[in-house]
Amino acid sequence: MGLRSRPESLAVASLLAATGGFVDAHTFLARGGVLAGAQTGNIILLAAAAGGGDVAKALSHVPSIFAFMVGVLLTEVMAGDRVRRLLRRPVRVVLLLQVVVLVAVGFIPRAPDISVTNSLTGAAVAFAAAMQFSVFRSVRGLSYTSTFASGNLRSFIEATYRWVRGRGGPTGGRQAGDLGAVLLSFVAGAVIGGFATDAWGVRAIWVAPVVLLAVLALLVVETRRLERA
Repeated sequence: MGLRSRPESLAVASLLAATGGFVDAHTFLARGGVLAGAQTGNIILLAAAAGGGDVAKALSHVPSIFAFMVGVLLTEVMAGDRVRRLLRRPVRVVLLLQVVVLVAVGFIPRAPDISVTNSLTGAAVAFAAAMQFSVFRSVRGLSYTSTFASGNLRSFIEATYRWVRGRGGPTGGRQAGDLGAVLLSFVAGAVIGGFATDAWGVRAIWVAPVVLLAVLALLVVETRRLERA
């Protein structure tokens, strides 16, 4: 099953989705057209560049794809009994690790689009995105993704259709609303990421750790409330 958080509140899921959209927009604009969380996009861009004979451009996407795989693998390792005995709150550790990675990336100067610097920077951000993708998967009982939008868009359309047709049950409207909120948060994060990158360059990435720290604070508050209940 891997390392997963308990079902997130809508506030936590929306903030995570906004972070996912923000980071992807930022890395695409500031780090040579490499995507952080949407690895489908990286694979397509790699294949298109390779098909067009641009080997250097194709290879620039490889580190991000590989780092994403490593991030997913690490969350699986952290789900093991030995690690969980050492880490009382592994989900919080994942968030703090993301914060450290994203803060560090903001200190790396902007480089030419096709460069070792951009490839490694994109890989670091993809690693952080992979951990977020692997750990946070459920909002109030609904499956969702916080680092890309395709699955959420499909789920939103399905939930809305069931609700309109009267097949969603008593929570049908809420489910459609939750998925719609997550989708809008992702889009809003991407838009803000574009504006922030244009204004602040590579340092715009520091917006994401601030949001993740807010997520961490919300998780701490929600956990304490549940433990007292």
